[in-house]
Amino acid sequence: MIQMSKLKIRKYFLKQRDKISLKERLLLSSRINRNLSQQEEFIIAKNIASFKTFRNEPQLTQAKNKFYFYPKITDSELSFHSDKKGFKPNRYGIEEPIAKQSISLNKIDIFLVPLISFNKNLHRIGFGGGYYDRTLKHLLEYDNKPKFWGIGYDFQLSESNFESKFDVRLDKVISDKKVYVSEI
Repeated sequence: MIQMSKLKIRKYFLKQRDKISLKERLLLSSRINRNLSQQEEFIIAKNIASFKTFRNEPQLTQAKNKFYFYPKITDSELSFHSDKKGFKPNRYGIEEPIAKQSISLNKIDIFLVPLISFNKNLHRIGFGGGYYDRTLKHLLEYDNKPKFWGIGYDFQLSESNFESKFDVRLDKVISDKKVYVSEI
């Protein structure tokens, strides 16, 4: 594939994702949830940072015996909060938790990160705000850093090398067809 800009890749894969039906999204999501639940690190994890479905993203289910936290935009980064008090849409229309108290990022075992596209080097393209990259980069220095796992459909795989120096590499991408693992 010819090297494309992130903007073109984002536009192309958003269009592809927007085309899938609710029935197809639910089927693919169930496969993603199955692949996720079989990961050894996920089985032993307790604190999971997840996300609410937005614009045809995969629908993740909550596993028993785990605590889930969801992102809220705080200044230029994300903070993660319990879902116990419910959700309300933010300025972008993305559901954010109402709970004010956040969890310390280094107490999260696995970050499940939404994406619009990803490549085999496990870099992702999101909506372009950089919130996940700015938030996760603080955790790269920890010896026992949390896992960063992208969640997406297999058709979102791009052959293009679009990463920049600001991007945080994922450790895995869990898709409906397979689990991509970082070789680095």
